[in-house]
Amino acid sequence: MDVGSGTSKRPAPRGTAAYPRKRAVAACQTCRSRKTKCDNRRPTCSFCERAGATCNYSTQDLSAYDPASLAILDRLDNLERSLKHQISLVPASIASASPGTSPSTIMVPSPAVHDETSSNHATGNVSISEGSSLAITVEHILAWPVFEGQFQEQTNLAQLLRTSRQLDQPGNANFDLDIGTCRRLLESCFEHVLSKNPVLEEDSLRKTMNSVCMNGVEWTSESCLVLLVCALGSIASPDATPSDWIVARSYFSAAQRRIGMLLTSPGLIAAQCYFLAGVYFMYSISPLEAWRMFAQAVTCIYPEYPVSTPPGQYSLEECVYWSCWKSEVELRMNLRLSSFGGGGVVGDQYPQHIPEPPVTTDASHEPKWYYYLADISLRRLELNIRDTVSAILKRKTSMGSRYRELVRVVPTLEEQLQDWVRSSPDIFTVHESEETILQFIIGGRLLDSYDVLYIPFLEAALSTPSFSEDVASLVDDYARKALDCCAERFRERKPGFATRHHGTWLMLRTSTRSSLMILATCISGRLDLLPDGWQNALAVAAYSLNIWKDESYDVKAQLEIILSLSAKVGLDLSADMNGR
Repeated sequence: MDVGSGTSKRPAPRGTAAYPRKRAVAACQTCRSRKTKCDNRRPTCSFCERAGATCNYSTQDLSAYDPASLAILDRLDNLERSLKHQISLVPASIASASPGTSPSTIMVPSPAVHDETSSNHATGNVSISEGSSLAITVEHILAWPVFEGQFQEQTNLAQLLRTSRQLDQPGNANFDLDIGTCRRLLESCFEHVLSKNPVLEEDSLRKTMNSVCMNGVEWTSESCLVLLVCALGSIASPDATPSDWIVARSYFSAAQRRIGMLLTSPGLIAAQCYFLAGVYFMYSISPLEAWRMFAQAVTCIYPEYPVSTPPGQYSLEECVYWSCWKSEVELRMNLRLSSFGGGGVVGDQYPQHIPEPPVTTDASHEPKWYYYLADISLRRLELNIRDTVSAILKRKTSMGSRYRELVRVVPTLEEQLQDWVRSSPDIFTVHESEETILQFIIGGRLLDSYDVLYIPFLEAALSTPSFSEDVASLVDDYARKALDCCAERFRERKPGFATRHHGTWLMLRTSTRSSLMILATCISGRLDLLPDGWQNALAVAAYSLNIWKDESYDVKAQLEIILSLSAKVGLDLSADMNGR
């Protein structure tokens, strides 16, 4: 939708240098798709720079510009060419500063960070490698000295997940493939699952489902896809019952028997099947199994990924690739697993630009597409912050020097997050239950980004390092902000804590991490750092973990740790776990 296409005014003659210009400057393709204000910076607007997105402007008639504007654009073109030339001459010093970082790791630059973090940014991609990722998982927090190593057994996450309750086998239970049942399950899947991950086109899926229902389930990828949609549709609703789960397992068991043949037919539909299988495992609180599915999905879609798709054009492949990549990376980082390998390996790069929404007249799709695009941009911004903070903390200088530099760049990184908030449209105006969950998830994602920025300060504040007085004061200030984020996460018992969705397990992990940060501060005696309402935060965390404790041993272990440590600081949370 071209914001400048409806004008009937003639463009100003090229020789006219009148100011101010009456014609509005067209936004870039990304801001136009998000329906947000664009500052029209060239060659990259502020939002695209923060999000790591490719910034493209529609080709316009140069006669619409006066001589001054043409001169400015010409100067910008020259500047861009000069900058690219200078970048090509700069060595990748980040590799020497961070031995664990792959040479292919490309970072979105932060304007406040020089030295290691500003030289290796030849493209707009963001990548994750073991060397650049910060250790801020639950297991890392449990290893802080304040806990005196008493939870070593609970830090073996892989073992806890392996010994968790296995999915019940459906045996010979039958499933229903009549067209009415399948259509109902399809609607449920679209409303609760595919609204957050647009990896399937509705019209095409309806045709495929009709064909499978009429012809019966065959040993084809199309049948596998329909079975997975039915499995998810059975359990996606917040009011799903135990009998719905039995039906879902029947569908999923039939789909599993057909997944193997996808190994010999990689491509879009194979990636879609593996992705949906991963989402099913996430709904089942089985993250290890989910990660395997997402990882396989990435490898299936990568050869088909349309790197040449022009920005501003809708691409289903790009949406599938993003959803698979994001889900795999999130789990890999939480499970502390290795990536696929060194530089240039499949799956190590985000899409080149933010996907374009499909053309539709259905306004009800806007909030869900906003969530999807907001999640992409915020995730990329979070990784930019993660890489920047990690690069500083890895420098081979004194701890005081590292934190002094980190203190210097934090305001810039905070401003990037605040700009993201300011640029986000208030599109969740109809408070339907599903849109409330989307708000909850995006709010949690924003707090996750702040966690990446502030947790290192809390760790430093609780480890009593020998900082100078001025640095120590600033470290404490940012440690307080870390704890403020913990309290904000649990400001109230939001519906998202009790609603099953794709990110439930990840939500429980961040809840546990925030609780441990508060408890570590209490045990360290740094009560001066704690925010108001920290006791309520622990109560809400225990409440949310208690809801899901029977789903996985790791969740149960996390709840037991929170209850044990809370008792140690004089809090009895047992009465809060079932609500007040």
